[in-house]
Formats: sequence, structure tokens, C-alpha cells
Amino acid sequence: MNAYDQAHELARALKASGEYRAWLDSRKQLEADPKNKEMLNEMRRLLWELEMDKVMGREADADKKQRMQQVSELVNLNPTLRDHLGAEYRFTQLMADVQKILADALNEWFKDAGDLLEKMEQ
Repeated sequence: MNAYDQAHELARALKASGEYRAWLDSRKQLEADPKNKEMLNEMRRLLWELEMDKVMGREADADKKQRMQQVSELVNLNPTLRDHLGAEYRFTQLMADVQKILADALNEWFKDAGDLLEKMEQ
């Protein structure tokens, strides 16, 4: 079996995994209520803005921090959102584990690519 066939087999296995199926089901539940989707999008937007402030060395304003706290509390109290974020986390973890397995198996290639990027930054 060649690498392309195995990649397609892996893709089918990931698509059939319990983690992916649970994420799809939770997404369907999330999208059934536009207010839930809106709340999740607001939380993600606020997280992004707070992270960008941190990366840029800026102090996030108190209103933004307070709003993030409020939205986080509402998300944690909402079973649909909580379930969706849990399912998303589990599938993301599965994908990260698969990527790590591939990276570990091909460490020489990744090392060379890293070395090339390092030289380009200099």
C-alpha cells in the first residue's frame, strides 16, 4: 500500500471516529439555535482580541476582560455550548496526536524544514 492510499485510509478512519462524529453532532445542536452560535462566536472573538493584545504587549481594557468573563460564565452554564466545546477539544486532541505521530516518524524532514526556516529568519 502506498502512502497516498494510507493517507486516504487515515482520513476515512478520522471521519468515522467517535470524536469526529460527536463533534459533528454537537455542531448540529449548536447551529439549531442561532443565539448559541452567536454566543460562541462572541467568546472566540473576545479570546482572539485578548490574545492579540497580549502578543502585541498591550494591556487589554477592563471592559473587554469583564465581557469575556461574563460570556465565559454564560457558555459554561449552557449545556449545548459546553458539550460542543468538549467535543471540539476531544477531536482537536485526536488531530494533534495524529500530527505528533507523523512528525515523530518524520523527524529528520521536520528538522531540516525547521533549520531552513531558522536560516530564512536570520
